[in-house]
Amino acid sequence: MKSKPSLRYLAVLLAGAASIGLVACGKQGAPSVIETHKAGDLTITLLNDKGDLTQGQNNFIVEFKSATTRQPVDVGRVFISSTMSMPGMAPMSAGIELAPAGKSGKYRAKGDFAMSGSWRFTIQWEGPAGKGNTVFSQSVR
Repeated sequence: MKSKPSLRYLAVLLAGAASIGLVACGKQGAPSVIETHKAGDLTITLLNDKGDLTQGQNNFIVEFKSATTRQPVDVGRVFISSTMSMPGMAPMSAGIELAPAGKSGKYRAKGDFAMSGSWRFTIQWEGPAGKGNTVFSQSVR
């Protein structure tokens, strides 16, 4: 006859599973807003885990929502570019890779900013929500 696990064993097992779940959730966390703009009927938000951009490699999210309902909006194709003015020189640019994040209205972005300073992000879209663009001026630390 097999013995059943004791209640103490089950309690330890459940507590361990809960701890692992909390640690995993803590790493994900809710993204923090870097900056938000309104363009027509849309709210465009840049987000990441820190709430700011730093020199070097950065991962962030570009999110499109209805300004009235706050629901995600499929804007179709999205383009993003970033430049930094350099006095007496041509502007510096940072290539940004952009891909759908699997949810309507969300795009994963990855960019590498060679220098800290004031960067200009131009975001353009074209699709079911029409055509539009907005410009973010963001300080990269």
